[in-house]
Amino acid sequence: MRIRQTVRPLAWTLLACVLLTAGWAVYMVTDPLAGHRQQTLQEHLYQQWRAPVAPAQAAPARAGPAGMRKAPAGTARAGTTRVRTTMAGTTGARTTMAGTTGARTATAGVTGSQLRPDRIRPVTGQPFALIRVPAFGRNWQFAIVEGTALSQLALGPGHVAGTGLPGQPGNFVVAAHDVTAGNPFLHLRALRYPDKVYVYTRTRVYEYEVRSERITRYTNVGVEYPVPGHPGVAPHRSLITLITCAPVTLAFTPWRIVVTGELVSVSARK
Repeated sequence: MRIRQTVRPLAWTLLACVLLTAGWAVYMVTDPLAGHRQQTLQEHLYQQWRAPVAPAQAAPARAGPAGMRKAPAGTARAGTTRVRTTMAGTTGARTTMAGTTGARTATAGVTGSQLRPDRIRPVTGQPFALIRVPAFGRNWQFAIVEGTALSQLALGPGHVAGTGLPGQPGNFVVAAHDVTAGNPFLHLRALRYPDKVYVYTRTRVYEYEVRSERITRYTNVGVEYPVPGHPGVAPHRSLITLITCAPVTLAFTPWRIVVTGELVSVSARK
């Protein structure tokens, strides 16, 4: 009798712990507030896009030496070279200016690449783009925020700071939870060529086509390089890399699913 009286409270305590743990896990996976957080982020993003863009201020002209004439508009400055090139798979000629920052690099096979990418200045914790993956469902769409700290990933997919930006040469790296925060990358491992990933900015739509999928250690930062796996190499392609944990779990895991795609089309956002 004494043993039964002693064991019974322990059994009830153990059962309560199991039920609480199971309830916590269900709450974290379903995350009933995730939809509201995402809706708020996306509404905030659309408001930003509807706001008029502040015109860029022209730099004040420097006073030149006496007798020096001001170069007419459209004339290249001394020390720079204008190179006019037409790349295979693009319509129309592309112009780049050697020796200047922000020069565009054409990517072979990208249609509509004559469109200049949006200028984006991400702010930590704030949304700056939308991502849509048709293979994940007709209504699957998330706002991408800047940063991958726990507080940012709790909102949805996060851009790895310091990596490339949409449409620009380099590697646009986005990480997200597989479960919790709306389970954005729960089915990331299912992506295969030629699945598409669409990224929307203020005036552009960037279409990426999946090229590879693999599992790697979380310490493998080479997947985030501008040219994945090749440190210090200048990029000539526009890539997107999507990362999440593997296997699906609420606990830490040292493995990551890495899906990489390549930009195949740029169009105006309607």
